[in-house]
Amino acid sequence: MTGAELAWKTLRQLGVSVVFGVPGGAILPLVDAMVAHQDAVDFIVTRHESAAIHAADGYARVTGRPALALATSGPGGTNVITGLATAMTDSVPLVLIVGQVPTTLIGTDAFQEADLFEMTMPVVKHSWRITRAQDVDRIFRQAYKMAGEGRPGPVVVEFPKNIQFEEAENVPALDAPTEQTASSWHPEPLAWAKAQAYLKRAQRPVLYVGGGVSSSGTSEWILRLAERYDCPVTTTLLGLGAFPANHILSLGMLGMHGTWYANTAMQEADLIVACGVRFDDRVTGKLDEFAPKARIIHMEVDPAEVNKLVHPDVVLQGNLTDILPRFMEIVPITKHPLWRATVAEWIREHPLKVPKAPVGTVASAQALQIIAESLDDEDVVVTEVGQHQMWTALFLPRNLPRRFLTSGGAGTMGYGFPSSLGAKVATPDHRVILIAGDGSFQMNLQEMATLAQYQIGVRIIVFNNAGHGMVRQWQDLFHGQRRYGVRLFNPDFVKLAESFGIKGFSVNTVEGLKEALTVADQVKGPVLLEVTVPEDEHVYPMVPAGRSLSAVLEG
Repeated sequence: MTGAELAWKTLRQLGVSVVFGVPGGAILPLVDAMVAHQDAVDFIVTRHESAAIHAADGYARVTGRPALALATSGPGGTNVITGLATAMTDSVPLVLIVGQVPTTLIGTDAFQEADLFEMTMPVVKHSWRITRAQDVDRIFRQAYKMAGEGRPGPVVVEFPKNIQFEEAENVPALDAPTEQTASSWHPEPLAWAKAQAYLKRAQRPVLYVGGGVSSSGTSEWILRLAERYDCPVTTTLLGLGAFPANHILSLGMLGMHGTWYANTAMQEADLIVACGVRFDDRVTGKLDEFAPKARIIHMEVDPAEVNKLVHPDVVLQGNLTDILPRFMEIVPITKHPLWRATVAEWIREHPLKVPKAPVGTVASAQALQIIAESLDDEDVVVTEVGQHQMWTALFLPRNLPRRFLTSGGAGTMGYGFPSSLGAKVATPDHRVILIAGDGSFQMNLQEMATLAQYQIGVRIIVFNNAGHGMVRQWQDLFHGQRRYGVRLFNPDFVKLAESFGIKGFSVNTVEGLKEALTVADQVKGPVLLEVTVPEDEHVYPMVPAGRSLSAVLEG
């Protein structure tokens, strides 16, 4: 077999059934070899490589399995670097195959040459350059294993064009899938004893849950822990859905735009059990004033995230799948009635607020509440980045893991639309809803053509406030209301959708939104719904950058 043919044989054995990408000269032998597998592998050709990597990201977040993206050399490869950084920060398992000029031309500034092996290394777990066809099977197996094991993340396989054509000599026997071995994790005795003591003494505990819980598939253990310990639960942006938002113990999201009561609970807690989190600056606020009264137990798979920002009292380093079942053995069955009553009072006194909207607009919070009423727990919600992202996190609750997708650590505008495309390919039997701002949506607007070509039934909801709303909010609050560079000249989104053969609606009233959502459910293919929201809306609650979580502005 040629290197390209061997690649597809290995990839099919690894379970690959979908590829997102854009073909080009340096990757054409691999694309051509895919033809023999076209009944088993769907090739979704996006209009831009950045969309391909984000689409693979959405597919991976929903399925929990490494997803495959494909790009050609030079600019094809450089176009995916932002997507790799997005996946790396948010721990998403991806395998990118990127074409390269023949090995005889590497380093000569050949046409469409870029050193993608070196360029991608800072934003991936590992990079490979294949230099012999007989190494193809081994390298792809290593790549898929590394993408998914430990803390998940993206990897890159650079595939020179001549190696794709080269015949593999003495092709090794393809390995059978390796069986998962039993856990060998054991707690450090002193840390284990301290954790047990803190659990017994705590009167005001908080369970702090991040994206690591969803990616490790340990949401059920978190639910058992919270109910056994009678412990309020707050989640990060990426942790939304890892604990049911409709549960009586849920405090919702914490941090810069978290709920007042979640942030206050963290500041008043005497014990924080942190699971699959990295103490991001958007969560902690002013670091030396974060959780001043609390002992902290930190469970984390990535040793690089331990003691990086916050110095916990107990570190349990390893996979949550190994730690949580053992941890439950030392969690006492208890009640915290006074603490629960205090938290309940905070929730009553400081509810999330839905502002009134000027005539001809719909308040973003109210629109999201209406959208939430139309969804099931299994439906997937994807957001772009900006004010609409924070409103969605606050007002569109999710009760299951892997049903809320957003760019967290990188905050990548343009991520959501192609990610929703990948999510819908992964879950064709469930609705996929994209909540986008008019600014973010236009950063990968061209993918409407991809939706139309493959009839991928994403429901696109664009909140149109005629600009970059979050930037405008910061200018209003912290830059003397000097608005500059945030006003956008937008297209007619409905006419644009219709030019691609996509059904479009535009609404500016509550009644119109409800009616449009009902009609959209009857459309089999993609739909775009534009909602006019107030231009001057600010998203609250908000903790100003660099301030303590106690300094919550409620709006």
